[in-house]
Amino acid sequence: LMTIQYSKTFSKRGILIGVCLLTAEYIAYTLFYLYANPDLWENQMPHKYILYITLTMGTVVAFIVVNKEDMQKELADSINNFSDFTTNILLGLGLSVFCTGTFILHYIIKARLFNSAVISAFIDNNLYVYSASSWLNAINHILYSILVTFIFQGFLLNGLTKEIGFKKSNVVTSLFYGFWFGDILGGTIYNLFLNQIYWKTKNIFYPGLVTVIMSIVFI
Repeated sequence: LMTIQYSKTFSKRGILIGVCLLTAEYIAYTLFYLYANPDLWENQMPHKYILYITLTMGTVVAFIVVNKEDMQKELADSINNFSDFTTNILLGLGLSVFCTGTFILHYIIKARLFNSAVISAFIDNNLYVYSASSWLNAINHILYSILVTFIFQGFLLNGLTKEIGFKKSNVVTSLFYGFWFGDILGGTIYNLFLNQIYWKTKNIFYPGLVTVIMSIVFI
């Protein structure tokens, strides 16, 4: 008998759940930036309101987990399984430096091509540098990292693997990850790594913890 390589709990309607979560996130942020008053955050990143959206999305994921006993068992079994963590975390740090560099380079090239001095990922239209010291910003980075891991390594990767196999789903989800976060090269390579360590360990907390550490390092 063939051994099933993907998670049966995450793969069940995994593609639908993952796409719905990303769509809901996109709609929430679009509506917020369209209709919210910029004066609410005084020309700085609206960390508090971003946290509200993140918590809402996280609540949806928690609701899904609570209503799936098999998923609860799988997550419980994964808590104590962190094989080869030290080796992989060093590789993750190196990849994160590379990915951050390509992300910055992407915006520099974009600014040059369009004769713009504003790098939108770091500076807003009023030339205010985004705050990186806010404790709300730190919380957002940590919670959103966990949320993204459940969406990409949990639902989308397993759901697609069930349909087209791991090799193809690994490439598809990684390319989409790079596109989603505006860094095709760095984001794609980084997600390939996250997918690989998840597939190797069969532990959703592993790429989640790596991503959280990366986020803390680069806050």
